[in-house]
This record gives sequence, C-alpha cells and structure tokens, in this order.
Amino acid sequence: MNLTELDYYNILNVARNATKEEILISYRKLAAKLCPQRDVRHERDFGLITNEDQTTHMSPLPLTRQWEYINMACDILGNDLRRSIYDRFGESGLLQGILLPNGYFPPYQYHGDHMRVYCDVFASYSPYANVIDSIVGKSPPLYNNQTYGIGVKTKDPPVIKQIDLELEDVYHGCMKLMHLWRQEFVGCSDVCTEKRKKILKLQIPPGVRAGTQYCFSEEGDRNATKIPSDIIFIVQDKPHKIFKRIAETDDLLYIHEVTLCQALTGFHFTLNTLDGRQLKVYITDVVHPGFTKRINGEGLPRCNKEMVNDSSEPPKSSSEDFGDLVIRFQIIFPKYLSKDMKRLTRKYFADLSAIEQQEADKNSGCH
Repeated sequence: MNLTELDYYNILNVARNATKEEILISYRKLAAKLCPQRDVRHERDFGLITNEDQTTHMSPLPLTRQWEYINMACDILGNDLRRSIYDRFGESGLLQGILLPNGYFPPYQYHGDHMRVYCDVFASYSPYANVIDSIVGKSPPLYNNQTYGIGVKTKDPPVIKQIDLELEDVYHGCMKLMHLWRQEFVGCSDVCTEKRKKILKLQIPPGVRAGTQYCFSEEGDRNATKIPSDIIFIVQDKPHKIFKRIAETDDLLYIHEVTLCQALTGFHFTLNTLDGRQLKVYITDVVHPGFTKRINGEGLPRCNKEMVNDSSEPPKSSSEDFGDLVIRFQIIFPKYLSKDMKRLTRKYFADLSAIEQQEADKNSGCH
C-alpha cells in the first residue's frame, strides 16, 4: 500500500483480519462519540461507556474530519466486495476501478452522506443505539432496507385483527373504516415516535367469505430498526338472529318451527330476507325428520375475491349468481294428549297404514 493512501483499518482501530462484526462494533464505538447529533446532556455518562478520552492516531484531526473518515472507512470495509478490492489493490485500485475476471469494478466514490452510513449500522439516528451491546461484544444487528447498505432490515410479524360482519353487510357489501393506533415518526428525522390514530379504508365486496384476508402492507408501527409489519384483517360472520351461513358455501340456513299438524297437513309462512324482501314459502309435502326445502338463488352473492387491498373503489363481484336458501324444520310435538285424543290418533294412523298397504298391493299387482 502506498504511504500516501488512507489506512481504513487504522481509522477504525481494527486489525486487517478483523471480522465484519468487529469492524462494525469498532465503528459504533467511534461513531457514538463523533456523531454530531450526540446528546450533550448525556456527555458525561456516554464518555465513560465509549472511552472518549482515549487518544488515537486520529486525535489531532478535527472531529468533523474524524467523523468523515470513519464513515468512509465503514462504507468500504463493511462491504465485502469493496473490502476485497481494497485489500488486494489498495485505495488507488478502489478509486480508479479494477478489471476483474467476472467484470469491471467501477471507480469507488464515497457518497458523502455520513448519516446514511450511520443509520445503516445503528438503524436509527440515536447515537446511543445499542452501544452497550457493542462494548460487551455482542454482534451488531445489520439492519438496512437500502441496496447500498450492510445487511437488511428485519420485518415485524403481521398484526392479525378479526372483523365480525353482520350477514346484511356480507350480503350488500360495505365500506369499513378501521381505526387503529400505531407508532409514527415525529417530524422528518425518523427517530422519535408517538402514538397516532390511523384510519384504514376496508372495502368489503358482496358475498365475502368468512376467513377472507385483507392485507394492508407495512401499515404497522413505524420503527427505525425494523420494517413496519403488515396489518391483516380476517373476516368472520357475526351470529345472526334468523340465518346462518352454511360453512364454506354461499348458502344460507334457516330453521323453521312447525306444529305436528302443520308437518302432516301442509302450511305456508313469510320470511324476511337479508335485502328486505318478504319471501312467501309454501310447503305441501309431509314434513318428516330430515326434510329440507331448498330455494334457489336466495342465499348470499357469490364472491371469489380472496385478498383485497386498501382501495376505496368498490371491487366488482366475480359473479352475479347467488347461493341457495336451505330451510330445515323443527317439529313441535304436543306435550299432552287426552285419552280420547290418543284413541283417535291410533285409529288415524291405523287407517293410514291400511291405506298405504292397499296402495302398495295395487302397485305390485300392476307389475
């Protein structure tokens, strides 16, 4: 190495065979005392942590120049490719560019944004971030979501929230304004945060299925060290006083109570639908245990939209078709019969059995 070239290892006070973790730890110690945004109120305590009075070969230089050099050194030595070029060809090769077997390495030029390097390592503007971890030898977190930095930011796990929808809202579709509190940055420094209310617009399409997920990407708490988490809303059907959705279908279930007389002789009734209509239902068959009545097209709208975003424009349904309405019947038996009523009932069912037998014999004779 030419004597006039900068020795970036000496600038960071590390050996040439230092690991990346050791390089970053040393940078963090130096940056903690050289960062111009350090808090002078903690000058005394912070100096004890970082050995501020320690004399180094850069001590005669102005603090601003030292600050510039350590960021440039970290930008080079913290990048594996730049470090390998520097180790092999020196600073001149790094600054002039090198023709490598797999391509040309263009001349390196320091971008001059010291706080960019600082934030890549500390993942915040705080000059005290994780300094104690650095002093005791813990590996620094390598956070960064930029292509030019060292490592990547980690992302918080998604925040799951449940939305209970009335079946009327499922039938018609609706707009939900989801109010949540999250940590947001104060000002433009991306350092301090405070709790603020955030409103997310959630467009529910008609016929949305229970279990459908609505994902709002990176709408969670703002944090200098992490990528905000996704907010995921999962739809569930709220219990309804009349109807129930048949699991994983667009069909509705309604249970209607009938007397034993109605079950045997027929009846009709009126049902209020989810869209406000009055539906007349006629039953002429004998209602036996397990009997159901299916009415086509009186269920929920069909919707195949499994994932939506925060668009305020109502999404179009995938189909104008509707599921069915399935009616089950619960037969109410009398709690008391007099002796005469029991006798008449036995006679009625005996006569009914005789008639059924005659019909069966007649049908068998025809064959």
